[in-house]
Amino acid sequence: MNLDEDALIAAVELVGRTGAKGFQIGYLNDEPPQRWYAYAQYQGTRITADEHRGPVEAAEALARRLLEGGKCTRCGGVIALSGTGAMVYPEATLTDGTRWTATDAAAAGQCRWARMGNHWAAGCQRTDRTSTARSGGQ
Repeated sequence: MNLDEDALIAAVELVGRTGAKGFQIGYLNDEPPQRWYAYAQYQGTRITADEHRGPVEAAEALARRLLEGGKCTRCGGVIALSGTGAMVYPEATLTDGTRWTATDAAAAGQCRWARMGNHWAAGCQRTDRTSTARSGGQ
């Protein structure tokens, strides 16, 4: 099994930064091909990414699920992971229990996050030219 240690470390660190009370990676079946899952446990809620071909893919998928469309804790913008922007649900509840409406998200602008080695970094904290923090849609 080939492990991308940077991706795995970045996912684990990100889950911890979101305030999760627990984190687990495991496989769903003993027979090949194994299907992997990763979940983050919050008070009263579990967020899961499952049916992945390996532990790193499951952890990376969980990190992306936690980020995309969430609220950046630094600038308050909607977290986007690509240049096309983030998809926001009409009504959502963030992991801290805060209600987050489409109107709130539109007013907040966008913050483009990227994985930089073994760390997920907010666009509003990066100083390189690719930062698109708070660009209101790119």
